[in-house]
Amino acid sequence: MRRLCTGFMDGPARMCDAANNPIPVGYGADMHTGIDQLLDTVTRVANTLRSEEIPFAVAGGCAVYARGGPASDQDVDIFIKPADAQRARQALVRAGLRAADPPEDWLTTVYDGDTLVDLVFQPNHRAVTDALLARASTLPIGPTVAPVISATDLVIDKLMVLDSHRLDFTGLLRTARELREQVDWPRVAEETGASPYARAFLGLLDDLHISRDDDPATDDLLPQYLAANLRRVLAEDPRTAELGVQVSVRDNAVALGGEVSSTRRRLHIEEVVREQAPKLQVHNDVRVITPDGPVGRERLG
Repeated sequence: MRRLCTGFMDGPARMCDAANNPIPVGYGADMHTGIDQLLDTVTRVANTLRSEEIPFAVAGGCAVYARGGPASDQDVDIFIKPADAQRARQALVRAGLRAADPPEDWLTTVYDGDTLVDLVFQPNHRAVTDALLARASTLPIGPTVAPVISATDLVIDKLMVLDSHRLDFTGLLRTARELREQVDWPRVAEETGASPYARAFLGLLDDLHISRDDDPATDDLLPQYLAANLRRVLAEDPRTAELGVQVSVRDNAVALGGEVSSTRRRLHIEEVVREQAPKLQVHNDVRVITPDGPVGRERLG
């Protein structure tokens, strides 16, 4: 659970733990471990905990990745019940990982080389329970399969981290878009209702129609938001699956541009847009580009 330090004005940017304490250099503080290394560490940790019959679930950025979200390059978060935390740490040390003593009283840590592994037993003042672990799903994650916390619990955990020093919604917004169909949004709102920062973020998701199922074209969205929603739909609809279509909204009209490989795809793009924005005119300037065939004869040998 590393992040950039806040409130330190001297010297270069540093990495801090969740309590904003600088992580000592030499314990991976300045390392941005690649996703492949993280997945190797997840495999090692998961195999060790399974062999010791210690219940656990992958959380944090690796859980987002396992559920189809963006890749993480920070550390490995593992949720463990409080009663199992020390036993899990000892098992991982016997397996060759290096123990470290964090200042926080709600997690313990080990290192796999330069890769930090947080064994979290009380995230955001909420103890990890049998019920939380039971909601996890066993999913492929790199070269192994492991229990991964539910998308709902994952979003709740990320929202409860928000405070006046941590209000960057960029990564959260991307995660919410990628996982939105896996999340029980009413439960998220109920569980995070005490946090004004979480409420603000959920309000943003509501306005962007990420956390609700109604048609965004039926409301008076600002043009830039409607264009973003249309681009998302064009990328996700199986009839189109287009990432490169140019979409702009102006004066009650949608203008489409770009290039596609067939007339059928061009018509499907317009069809999808008309379904999503039935009240708007559609100007379809998408061009059909036919790949050139080979010129002349190919000589072999």
